[in-house]
Formats: sequence, structure tokens, C-alpha cells
Amino acid sequence: MSNEIRAVLIPIEENRKLLLPNAMVAEVLGMRSINSLEQEEKWILGTVSWRGWDIPLIDFAVLTGAEDEHSIDSSYNLAVLKSINHAQTMPYFAVLSRGIPKLQLISRGDMQLHEEKTINHNAIASLVSIQDEMADIPNMNYLESNLIALTQPAA
Repeated sequence: MSNEIRAVLIPIEENRKLLLPNAMVAEVLGMRSINSLEQEEKWILGTVSWRGWDIPLIDFAVLTGAEDEHSIDSSYNLAVLKSINHAQTMPYFAVLSRGIPKLQLISRGDMQLHEEKTINHNAIASLVSIQDEMADIPNMNYLESNLIALTQPAA
């Protein structure tokens, strides 16, 4: 049995990536048109159509404090993620990728947890480095709960 996991590194800023297990990434797509949503959070960019679904599109970098003064163009990609905590309410959502997400085999020795670094947002569970690349591991429960609260009407 291997101690390696398949992971995906999603570029969210120039020197910052999101690290997710490969099983959470349903598909990586080229940029497509974004439909607006009536809400005021700048990190929720709107919805995109994917396989018959209108799924929310988020900018994780903006959510966690990056400047939101950028224009989105066709060089960006979308990573469609599977919800893990709220699959009945919101089975999928997409995250903006500033480049092409990279599949990587990661062994236990490849990853270092950065406990000494301060996490600046509840959407980040951990900060790690993998072979000299820094990455955020998202707090999926926080992210999914807030995304549902802001994009879906109350029951």
C-alpha cells in the first residue's frame, strides 16, 4: 500500500496555491461566462453553467484577503469541486484558478505543515509547503456553509 496521495494544486494567486485531494476535483475547465448573483460578497463571482447545473464560482484569494481589483480573462480556468459536507444542498461549486491546476503525487515526506505561520482567515484550515511550493488547505465546512448561506434562499 502506497503512502502517496493524488492531489491537485490550484493556483489562486501568483505565489499561492490551494491544495485539494484529487477526488474532490470533478473537472477543470477553461474560463466561461459568469452569470451574476444578487449578493454583495466580492469573493462570490456569480454562477457558471456546468453539465446542466448552475454552480457558484468563488475567488478563494479574494475571500482570504487578496485584492479584488483584477479583471478575469480567458487565461483563467475553473476547478469544479465536489462538496463534501453539504452535497445534498450544493453538490458542486467552482473555484477560480489563475493558471492550470496541476495533478501531483504527494507522499507524507513531501509535505510540511507550517504551524508557526498565522492563518489569516477561517476559510484556511492549514498552511503547508510541498517541494518548496506554499499551499493553503481549505476549511471546506466553513467554505461550503458560507457559500450556501449567501447563494441559496433560506428554507
